[in-house]
Amino acid sequence: MLRSWMGRWGRLLLAVVLLAGGAVGSAQVIEPVYCTSLFSSSSPWVSLTCNDGRGNRDVEAEAGLRSRTLSADQARSVGCRPILWGDGSEAGSPEPEHMPSPGPSPTHRPRAPEPSIAARVNGAWDHIERWLGVHASATLRSLGHPASAEAVAKWERERGARIPDELYASLLRHNGVDDGSKFGLPTPAASSAFRFPPAHGLLDLWSIGNAGDTNCESLVMAGTLREADPERGRWHGSLVPFAASDEGSELFVNPRSGRVGVKVRDERVRYEGPSGWPSYPTLLEAVAASLESGTALRGHYPTVTATCELRWAGEPSTSAPSGCAGGPRPSPTPEPKPSPPPRPPKLTPEQARAVGCRPERHPPVVRRPNPSVAARVNAVWRRIERRLAREFPDTHRSLNGPADPRAIAEAEARMGVVFPDDLRASLLRHNGAKHRGAWFGPAPFYGFMPVKAIADDWRMLCDIVVDNSATGWWHGRLIPFAGAPDGGNLFADPATGKTGEFYQDEGLTLEGDVAWPSYLALLEATATALETGRPIRSWRPAVNKGTLDWVEAGD
Repeated sequence: MLRSWMGRWGRLLLAVVLLAGGAVGSAQVIEPVYCTSLFSSSSPWVSLTCNDGRGNRDVEAEAGLRSRTLSADQARSVGCRPILWGDGSEAGSPEPEHMPSPGPSPTHRPRAPEPSIAARVNGAWDHIERWLGVHASATLRSLGHPASAEAVAKWERERGARIPDELYASLLRHNGVDDGSKFGLPTPAASSAFRFPPAHGLLDLWSIGNAGDTNCESLVMAGTLREADPERGRWHGSLVPFAASDEGSELFVNPRSGRVGVKVRDERVRYEGPSGWPSYPTLLEAVAASLESGTALRGHYPTVTATCELRWAGEPSTSAPSGCAGGPRPSPTPEPKPSPPPRPPKLTPEQARAVGCRPERHPPVVRRPNPSVAARVNAVWRRIERRLAREFPDTHRSLNGPADPRAIAEAEARMGVVFPDDLRASLLRHNGAKHRGAWFGPAPFYGFMPVKAIADDWRMLCDIVVDNSATGWWHGRLIPFAGAPDGGNLFADPATGKTGEFYQDEGLTLEGDVAWPSYLALLEATATALETGRPIRSWRPAVNKGTLDWVEAGD
């Protein structure tokens, strides 16, 4: 697979070998078909064009690649953007297969990385910069100026992801390297750029997103969920690249474990070998120690070229060039910031009450669910508990104990709603599940939330509606009861008892695979799927080292 960058667009060139009709003697004629997919870092639309060796368009090959691509739900379940196919024409914007509902994105305020992590990262950079200033000033000047906390917050908001604190602290120190050496653009300026051994250049915030997007596009187009594993697969959307080589490999951080690994094009991720580290701060500290002592780092020695550039070599340098001391690049002159666009007016108190987001306050009232409903809910949970304990012990341990009836009453008073009896009975059995790798919940990637998380998510969504006049995007009468890593929710509508799905880019969905007549109906279908192994709406349960995974029925 060949990969190149074109501004804010990426292109994947795939060589697909197909059997052409007919045979010569006893051998079939094999003709390659070349397919190009063009995608943007700022848009979900992807155009795909396949041509045979004679330049003729191959519509069948295009249809075959589209059919095996992961669905939108599958892509989100592995932390990647879904692919939405365009028509590939130049006449204008492609017609969407599904147009997201308009709505604002959540407002994320800049945050600060964890102090102890930031101290380690900044301490390591202090040592690295001092050494570069004395011995390799050209590489020191290649280091980028700090990213702003606002820029990182915007990146996280737009992508629905979180930069690990160790990379966040590093970006606040150096936002990659000079613009002339951006990822994938081999230019003369790239030669002086700071690199981790043996030759991985530091990425800036924009390139981090693009490197992850490229790996996600390959994963989603490959169409195999088994390959989407952050520990042993070909990629996973949760992994965060931070350095890349001209040969097409990337160093990344696994946010769950903090470990540093390497992704080589068309190979599985690896945490072993010379590019594997327990953490990003450990890697920075090891680089600093190698520079200051002159000793090898995993077989690579720091050397300095005649043009004052840091390099990593297989043998120690016998001499160092003179005249390589110098300071960093001067800080750029701040450009005047354009005036931000006017924000939409907030809803008035009357309008906010009309959409259920500023309910009148009433004292909490402890309610008990209908006994017959509670009996059915408890019976279903006994079925689920038996199956989880037997087949998925780690997921079974994620279940919380009963919710406090008073906590449910306080959440209802805060939200101005009354929980349906089936949801109330379920919370009184299990107050959601612990949010971790074995989080239990409905297919394909949801986890049941505790009462506090239900009320907190409701408040967050209502605040967005009120602050941005986003009526129709969310309604305060709805109760989010299950969450997903991408920020989506399953919700119950107490007015009808039905369930639906909310996703920030698409708004509310009350039909299709995510819609159920009631919370109890969803719970019963989940129990049946666990007991029989049969799919629930095209997803079936599978064991993954003692945890429950929902995988595509045909996988």
